[in-house]
Amino acid sequence: MRRNSLSTFIAALIPGVGYMYLGLYRKGLEALALFLLIKPVFSLFGLGVIGGILQFFIWIYAFVDTFKTASLLDAGKYVEDDYFIFSGFYSKDAYGNRKKIDIRYLINTLAVLLILAGVFSIVNKAFGTNELYIMVKSFVRQYFIPVVMVLGGFYLLLQNRR
Repeated sequence: MRRNSLSTFIAALIPGVGYMYLGLYRKGLEALALFLLIKPVFSLFGLGVIGGILQFFIWIYAFVDTFKTASLLDAGKYVEDDYFIFSGFYSKDAYGNRKKIDIRYLINTLAVLLILAGVFSIVNKAFGTNELYIMVKSFVRQYFIPVVMVLGGFYLLLQNRR
């Protein structure tokens, strides 16, 4: 079934809503909840900037993946309504079926996230009143996303030349 491209575009502007428009409700709800909650949760630790950066990357991924998924569905291919992020926590049998939650993977992922959040929180608390730190933090806040976009554009241009 061919979908309206404009409707897909408008729905994809909000992470998760595009998936729900395509009929992938589990993936859509998880993406939407993750997008809406990541910045407030990081702000609790004084890491709102990092939460905003992660929110931006989630938005980009969900936006692009919505169109990729729509093209697969339009081509008549089956797309499973799988989890947005948390599908890696399930172990799979030889046939690719999910068996159970892989606790080791979940614990390792949680441990890495806790370590990163703790390190960033310590750095923020330790250097929060340092004038140089405040200046660098302000600079990163203003210029990080545009620099990443420019570098990403150059990377894509260089990939096309190969």
